[in-house]
Amino acid sequence: MTHAVPAALLGAALVLAAEGAAASTVYGIDFPGGDMSFADRVLRFSPGFGFGGDVAPCNDASLALGVAWAAPDRYLGECSGYVSLGEGGELVLGFADNFLVPSGDDAPDLQIFAGGDHDEHFMAWIGAGTEESGASWHQLTGPAGPVLFGGSLGFDIDSLAGVAPGMRFSLVAIYDMPRYCNRETGRMVYSVGEACGTDNQNLPYDGPWAGVDIYGLGAISTVPAPVPLPATGLMLAAALGGLAALRRRNG
Repeated sequence: MTHAVPAALLGAALVLAAEGAAASTVYGIDFPGGDMSFADRVLRFSPGFGFGGDVAPCNDASLALGVAWAAPDRYLGECSGYVSLGEGGELVLGFADNFLVPSGDDAPDLQIFAGGDHDEHFMAWIGAGTEESGASWHQLTGPAGPVLFGGSLGFDIDSLAGVAPGMRFSLVAIYDMPRYCNRETGRMVYSVGEACGTDNQNLPYDGPWAGVDIYGLGAISTVPAPVPLPATGLMLAAALGGLAALRRRNG
């Protein structure tokens, strides 16, 4: 009986944390977890090549975090509201206050907002655990397989090999597929088929927007991360104090 109160209060704290997030709709996609749904940590960013001369590259990876980029008055251009990975660039984002989880159905669980002037090709993985202690990675697949195209892409993680109910993911890794010239055809591979460039790398000039552009990503199917112990302790202490005061008044 004496142990039931703290357990109940802890459960209530987690419920309140989950209910505290107001659902949001971004570009027609419903995120029941609201702002909590979106990645909020840049864990690693290795920009690729092809940014072009001394033009300032769009390589502020923090612009892919949160949901501020989706505001109606936010202009997605001029390096505003997105990060360009560059040819062969790599970006790893993480969720701090929530987890991406399987939904148990075939609906999309994860949404990646990506784009690029050339329908950039890229690959992506979701990870459980941490990079420091070793993450377990599962590759995302699209209609054409593991090589993905730019655009707003939804993924049903339940369908991925090795993903089981109850698993929790906190990492998303994205790798830009570097374009290269097929000298036999004179066309670029991992592109929309534009002609090879004339520079030493046989690449078209992309300026600061080389590679896939990542506007953001969010977990449609999500649960809140556990409340940190110090914060939980304070909540429990306050609640227990309230119960003690109530008993004194009723005694």
